[in-house]
Amino acid sequence: MENWVGHTAQELTRIAYGTGFLEARLPERTKILKPPPSLPALPDVAEAVKQALDSPLNHEPLSKLVGPKLKVAIAFDDPCMPILPPKQPDFRETTIKILLRELERLGVPRHNIQLICANALHRKWTQRELATILGEELVLSFGPHRLRCHDAEDKDDIVCVGETPRGMLVEVSKAVTESDQLIYVNVNSQHFNGGWKSIAVGLSSYNSIRQHHRPFPRASGKSVMDYRRSSFQKIIWEMGDVVAAELAKKGRRIFTIESVPTNRIPAETAAVFAGNIPDVHEKTIEMLQRQLVIEVRGQVDVAIFGLSPHMDPYSKLSFMNPILVRNTALSYAFGLYQGKPLIREGGIAIFIHPCPRAFDDIRFPSYIAMYEEILPRTQDPFEIWDVYSEDYAHRPEFIHHYRYRYSYHGAHPLILWGQGAYALRHLGKVFLAGAQDPDAARLMGFEPFPTVAEAIAEAERLLGKDCSIAYASMPPAFIISVE
Repeated sequence: MENWVGHTAQELTRIAYGTGFLEARLPERTKILKPPPSLPALPDVAEAVKQALDSPLNHEPLSKLVGPKLKVAIAFDDPCMPILPPKQPDFRETTIKILLRELERLGVPRHNIQLICANALHRKWTQRELATILGEELVLSFGPHRLRCHDAEDKDDIVCVGETPRGMLVEVSKAVTESDQLIYVNVNSQHFNGGWKSIAVGLSSYNSIRQHHRPFPRASGKSVMDYRRSSFQKIIWEMGDVVAAELAKKGRRIFTIESVPTNRIPAETAAVFAGNIPDVHEKTIEMLQRQLVIEVRGQVDVAIFGLSPHMDPYSKLSFMNPILVRNTALSYAFGLYQGKPLIREGGIAIFIHPCPRAFDDIRFPSYIAMYEEILPRTQDPFEIWDVYSEDYAHRPEFIHHYRYRYSYHGAHPLILWGQGAYALRHLGKVFLAGAQDPDAARLMGFEPFPTVAEAIAEAERLLGKDCSIAYASMPPAFIISVE
């Protein structure tokens, strides 16, 4: 059943526009797509966590895995997740506190426990920022050597565990291989995350991540949100198999705890599962399918998307810059589909955002360099990756900024730029309505328009007055399955 509502020409539609909203009059024939109802919140999150720990899926309980002399690592998703702001206390705070009490009951001394934020090539987070997801009490009770962010450039902490059958190198933190028990605490608000990605990406290195987080010229357009068909997901799970095989030599398995947040603001916890990674993640995916996916009959000529920080993980505790706007548009808004895109091949996407030329120079120095050094020369994602990725990944100043200055990894903006490659190949035109800086918009690959009405008028001029139009009412984000 299609989840959309009718529209009349007299109605004004409230559309996300950066940190605010604007009102626009959409054509009467516009299909307004709405997210499914959110899953209900759990009445008692702590109790749900305890029950999940007591009855893990296809895994021994913690009581059989840890003891007084064993070393335990608890890794957790970084503050980028969930995308919607969570209700306090955060699921990670609640769960880790329960885990610490359980480990204490089982005789594990505090000095044998470390907490690791699995930030991969995202920026590291200050103690104050980690307190937004862990709470001040938890942050203050662990010293910086016991509560740390993963460092993908710390050569002394990275170990190679092998290669996948197709020859992809798998490197992970030594916490994965040398801890007597690794526990992972996850917040899964979308199909893209969770499962083996938490380990094979979140606790990995640039050398390993660059093999799948890069533009592929022959990409077939299977969205990473299409969990059963995505090539990216297949690669990640192949890497997970390599990690699992290495741990099996020592008689160990990772114990994961995954949660599914509700799809409303503030996000609460709707489900908790614990145990073996494949079994747990299968349950998570079932819940996400229920909460996020709507069915739509047929593709459209034109689709309209308002862009908001509540759709972008990377601007958490900062603000969106033009490269993040481009990624939110082409990777997230356009890429939220299963099967085939909402917009037909050669169709037009109209994104709505002011897109000012503004950058956080502490957290995004390599983004600024890319904007000023690379993009005036070329905007081709494949050329950019081939020519500049190793330079940006290994520049001493970018490595220093990533390791010690809470900045995104040098290669991160190039990764995001490449993720928009398929959308640009598929679409005929990409418009940005409400653009306040037309030059910045053009540099991002957008054709700027002052208003939504002007963007729609140009789409109708190019595709005909009767072209089909859909508006995806986000946030909250949802996934479109086109029949």
